Amino acid sequence: MINKCPYCKSKRIVFRGYRYNEKTDKHLRLCRNCDRKFTQRDKFFRMRFSKEEIQKAVSLYKKGYSSAEVVKNLKRQRIKVSRWTVITWYRKYS
Repeated sequence: MINKCPYCKSKRIVFRGYRYNEKTDKHLRLCRNCDRKFTQRDKFFRMRFSKEEIQKAVSLYKKGYSSAEVVKNLKRQRIKVSRWTVITWYRKYS
């Protein structure tokens, strides 16, 4: 839960709708003090792939699949990633 503005640190924030992109919808907030809009930054901030796709890749890698096998499995689901990306996600999110 966001309790203050990341720009001016004011607690005068209100819900302003949603920010839409092709992968996710995020809550958009508005600071009544500085009139700036912002979203909460989570672990998946500025990631090209959705949270579910990343979690799927990391869980397969944790189960013992090689990075190449994970890439093949994701490719069947029309998710194109490299082996290095799978390893990087594993290091970052596990």
